[in-house]
Amino acid sequence: MLPYADVLLRPLALQPLVLGLAGSGVGRGGTVLMSHVISQGRALPLAWRVRQAPPGHCPAERHIAVVELLSGLIPAGTQVGLLGDGACDGPRLQPTRQAAGGAYACRPATSTLASWEGETFRLNA
Repeated sequence: MLPYADVLLRPLALQPLVLGLAGSGVGRGGTVLMSHVISQGRALPLAWRVRQAPPGHCPAERHIAVVELLSGLIPAGTQVGLLGDGACDGPRLQPTRQAAGGAYACRPATSTLASWEGETFRLNA
């Protein structure tokens, strides 16, 4: 879809863009990492990468590569929001995501620990 991403993103970028990034199991023993733009209640695919691996999180390097790729496709000055699954909350992805700019929201893994006012808790509530 990359040859068409510019044609797709240019008119959508006239208002804030919402991009999604998620991994999922596919086929027989495959995993896909898919990026899409969300518009009018639909997720329109921009790019995806399939690899032979059991379902679960893709390595951070793959998420970083996709965020960097998407950053190069978005017209300058566009407000961007990034939505991600639990794999997008990793500390290795955060500098790349911050460099891309915009806001983000992710569903943290239930094993993630946080602390507030000296109390430690899991983010599974």
